[in-house]
Amino acid sequence: MKVTGIQGESEVIPSKHLLQSLEEAETVLPCLYQPSTDKVVQVTWYKVSPAKTKEQIIVANNADGHLAFGTWSGRVRFKSSEPTVDSTLVIISTEVSDEGDYICHISTFPSGNFEREISLTVWTTPITSLDPVVLKEGEPFKQVASCRSVARPPPQLSWDTELNGQSINRTSDNGAVSTHYSLHPLRSMNGKRLDCLVWHPVFQSPRRLKNLLVVHFPPHAEVSGFNEEWHVDMENAALRCIHGGNPEPTLTWTRILVYRGVHCGLDDWH
Repeated sequence: MKVTGIQGESEVIPSKHLLQSLEEAETVLPCLYQPSTDKVVQVTWYKVSPAKTKEQIIVANNADGHLAFGTWSGRVRFKSSEPTVDSTLVIISTEVSDEGDYICHISTFPSGNFEREISLTVWTTPITSLDPVVLKEGEPFKQVASCRSVARPPPQLSWDTELNGQSINRTSDNGAVSTHYSLHPLRSMNGKRLDCLVWHPVFQSPRRLKNLLVVHFPPHAEVSGFNEEWHVDMENAALRCIHGGNPEPTLTWTRILVYRGVHCGLDDWH
């Protein structure tokens, strides 16, 4: 007699089979009993409640076919068209509430009943948000970005940056995790990378939420291009206004009348 997952009386009963699945994915609960002489009369799947009561999910036998019960109807099916041969159960679209213990109960003749117990853990894909803050040069040490994520199991968060700041991680009662990054804003930090990395078993590599730090600072304008060789009727003479500032400032050129005998240079217009 070949047994896969369900053990006969002469064999050691294994520990509970552990299985992991993902929310909204198809979950396959394996159960296969292949006796050499016994005949499988009926297959029944149960879900075990925290109070250890058994909720009937689906039943199949050679006489009446198969039937799913209650809210399980339309959500589960047998993998095989012959469930008394291959009793593997399929949850078509897995929900978080499906997490728990399941029992595959095989009734045979003449040997009797055999069971396999499976413990299902349902993971969820992280839902993550990154909330940056627009900063101003001169502000005190403050929080400049926060990253929050919710998943099963809880994800881990970290920052990828060259900035010299401090991060604080928190965990909420609902299982959400968050990380908060703080620093003293300087104009040299504007445009620097401050990415949030999300680490979770459903990801082969950490998921990256890209973010560039935004620091506002006032402009400092300087005029260049003039030299002492400028003269009347000179062609292609040009002045250039060099400025910094974030956000980009609006420039206005103004011509000022200078009386004869008054001398000025570019240093007078900084």
